Amino acid sequence: MGKTLLPALLISPILYCAFVSSSMLSPVYAAEEALDDASIVSYEPAYFEKFSPVTLLDMLQRIPGVPEILNKNRRGRNQRGFGNSGDQILIDGRRLAGKSNNINDALSRISANQIAKIDLIRGASSGLDVQSQGLVINISLNEGASKSTTFWRAMGEYTEGHGFIPQFLLSHSGQKGNLEYTFVAERRNDNGYRPSNEIFYDGNDVQTGTQANDHMFKFKGYKLTSNLTYGFENGDELRLNGLFEPNTFRNHETRIETGDDPDSVIWDRDQDNGKWEVGGDYTINLGFLGKFKTLFVVNENSEDIEVTRVRDFFDPAFTYTNEFTDSKRSEKIFRSSTTINIFGGQSIEVGGEAAINTFDKTFQSYSRSVAADPLDLNTSDNVDIQENRYEVFAIHSYNISSKMVLQSSLTTEFSKIVADNILPDNSVSRRDTNFTYFKPRVDFRYDFTDKDQLRITAEKKVSQLRFDTFVTSYDAQNDELRVGNTSLRPTQTWEIVSVYEHRLPNDAGSFEGSIYYHYRKDHQTRVDFTEYQDFGGNPIGAEEFFNLPPDMNLRDEISFTSSQGNIDSADIYGVSIKSNLRLGFIGVPDAVLTVGYRYEKRKSLDQFTNQMRDFARHSDHAMNVNFRHDVTKWSFAYGFDFGMRSDWANYDMRYYQPQSPAAGIKAFAEYNINSGVKMRIDVLEIVGSRGSHTTYRYVDHIRFNEVYKREERENNSPRAVQVSFQGSF
Repeated sequence: MGKTLLPALLISPILYCAFVSSSMLSPVYAAEEALDDASIVSYEPAYFEKFSPVTLLDMLQRIPGVPEILNKNRRGRNQRGFGNSGDQILIDGRRLAGKSNNINDALSRISANQIAKIDLIRGASSGLDVQSQGLVINISLNEGASKSTTFWRAMGEYTEGHGFIPQFLLSHSGQKGNLEYTFVAERRNDNGYRPSNEIFYDGNDVQTGTQANDHMFKFKGYKLTSNLTYGFENGDELRLNGLFEPNTFRNHETRIETGDDPDSVIWDRDQDNGKWEVGGDYTINLGFLGKFKTLFVVNENSEDIEVTRVRDFFDPAFTYTNEFTDSKRSEKIFRSSTTINIFGGQSIEVGGEAAINTFDKTFQSYSRSVAADPLDLNTSDNVDIQENRYEVFAIHSYNISSKMVLQSSLTTEFSKIVADNILPDNSVSRRDTNFTYFKPRVDFRYDFTDKDQLRITAEKKVSQLRFDTFVTSYDAQNDELRVGNTSLRPTQTWEIVSVYEHRLPNDAGSFEGSIYYHYRKDHQTRVDFTEYQDFGGNPIGAEEFFNLPPDMNLRDEISFTSSQGNIDSADIYGVSIKSNLRLGFIGVPDAVLTVGYRYEKRKSLDQFTNQMRDFARHSDHAMNVNFRHDVTKWSFAYGFDFGMRSDWANYDMRYYQPQSPAAGIKAFAEYNINSGVKMRIDVLEIVGSRGSHTTYRYVDHIRFNEVYKREERENNSPRAVQVSFQGSF
């Protein structure tokens, strides 16, 4: 898919952008309010009246460029604490003080009649809770008006080959005196399956067998959330939010193999999760001294997983592997800052952040070869981790002129990680590490005209470690254990980005092009953890080992092992273009077409072959097209999303796995039954495929270049239809 269709499709956004910029565009029917600051465009409620929106989310989906941000928020983020850069969607100039309790959920529950104004802010700007290089959306709610409203949603999904499953959500918002409140209850269900078919070949390309895989899953859960806001008489404000989310996840997979030495198995995976979170923020107005802001969040997430694998389920059937994983992670973050307006259009924010992260996880695997043997413990890993992190920061904003804004910041981080490996005899192997990082950031914005803007950002970032990689786990796809590594270090990245944006008159759309470069230090990838030795049993390095004369007896003495680890450096560079266009020039001003294309190279040194290669699971090319048409006279809308990316590959010590992903297409139609009720239909996975991949499996180590098996796999994706009704009163 990636190789055959991509060249033609890559031309499309280039021609499209040229077309957008041409003089064929006529003025288009917008209701945006022009402001003195060319970087800000405001949308009043009158702009959305013809669309009859039910919720805030309905309003945002009608603004060109905003759906892309909504999709990014749905994908989530693994952010290090609160940080200076966060959600690109703010409510009354502030972000939601939560991580699991995210902003996108709130958008779908806020009634449209509660909105006073929506501001689109491009580039660096003072007075916001976040630093952003791109677009920030600030939503202003009505003040003083009655906000009592009840929102409901009922949804059902039918997946091809499965039954119809319902989901429900009920939300109530109200106000009593200075207290505003929202309470939400949601019942969530999801069923589906992911079938695939494989053909096996030996090292001489002779077919040896086939395998049919049928992977089914069931998800059930509840989600309870609340938001409280109290406004004091002196203008101070306290906001609190909470989340409680228990759920269960069940997987059942059959692998039916035929051919030489078939090994059919059944895998069952039962997972119980528990999640809760409490967050809040408090803002004090200090008069001429500015504002003092405090944010905090406390959360916990627990997982209890049992995996059972049954071999030869025809006759006889016996359990050959049992795995148990128990984990608990928690996070406590506290952040305070003071913003002071100083002379000459300048302001400065100074503050600090403290975070304490804990992670406890145990993994145990029991196995046997024949039914008559007992299940013996063959792998056990038990890790306790605590990370204490402290930051001090200063952010300076300078409105140099009406056309130029410069924002700079410096964050200094002090962190300490204590990771304990609890060994089977209850002794402890401890890793105690301290880190200090300086993280500067500079944002520059220049408005050539009220429609043309240049943005340049340079920033150093430090990644959040994924503590799951510290502990041994099971790779189900490749049927092997992945050894944990408690010596991982955070990745440091220098990012330099330059963006040019041109907005068309009368809200007709925009064009944006960017070029960027990232330099990574301590990049994380798969590394060689093998303890090599020579013929005399003396420890040696990998290069020395592979320079020795070939000897199978020596290879048999070596336990070849890979794990997640750090390497010195890696590079990322790329360009992206995207445009949003109202189709008013062909007589449909309420239709919006969005096209985006990204070319990105990610290169690092393969630790097994010593050759430069792309990052694992990375596509050099990616393209997406989004279309939405509101037929306002019928209170009807429809549209589609199309996305595709080029081929990518996965790498490890014993396999090489090139993949050709399929295009993703989904479509929707929605109808406003009346001013308070909307019906929507979504058709998902229209292509019916997730693509194909080939796996080359090697004896001991890929560097020996001895392929013993090749697997060709086709991954199917059953189509699904979602029907939902939602409304408010």
